Amino acid sequence: MHRVHLADAPRRHCPALFLDRDGTILDDPGYLSDPDKVAVFSGAAPALRRFAEAGYALVLVTNQSGIGRGLFGWADYDRVAARMRQALAAEGVILDAECACGHAPAEGATCGWRKPAPGMLLQAAKDLDIDLAASLMVGDMPGDLQAAEAAGVGRAVHVLTGHGADQRPGRTDWGVSIPLDLVDNLAALSP
Repeated sequence: MHRVHLADAPRRHCPALFLDRDGTILDDPGYLSDPDKVAVFSGAAPALRRFAEAGYALVLVTNQSGIGRGLFGWADYDRVAARMRQALAAEGVILDAECACGHAPAEGATCGWRKPAPGMLLQAAKDLDIDLAASLMVGDMPGDLQAAEAAGVGRAVHVLTGHGADQRPGRTDWGVSIPLDLVDNLAALSP
């Protein structure tokens, strides 16, 4: 129930910009399984390019509970991922690694990969020899930020896109003690 995809020549031995997918890079229509609905947020690709140019590996870490819930399969996920890669490549962005967990929330509590668990980040760190303390994680949900802290990532960033606008007003304690930046969207982020 896990997937890892590495670029042909991924960056190694560097910090990473860890990224949630739906709601952070892509618009989140809910259980995205149709490649025709892939929509990269405006300004996301230039932000990713800035980090790549600054020496960061770009690493996608995404929960895909629609698979575990039986709403779509890995073949659907792969088609969406291919369309996203194509859209980003057209903007000069190549993701160094992509990790996906297909478990539903109940199963994810024990798999170690489903965020807020750190498994996807730790796997990418192992595969690419990532400097976790110098890395950052961007997401729209508290679980993204909690996974970052559990993995030893040095900084977390919460965006208002996706579910972020619903999550931030009620923020009292997201259970993270690492430095946390609050931004409107990925486009507002710089290395």
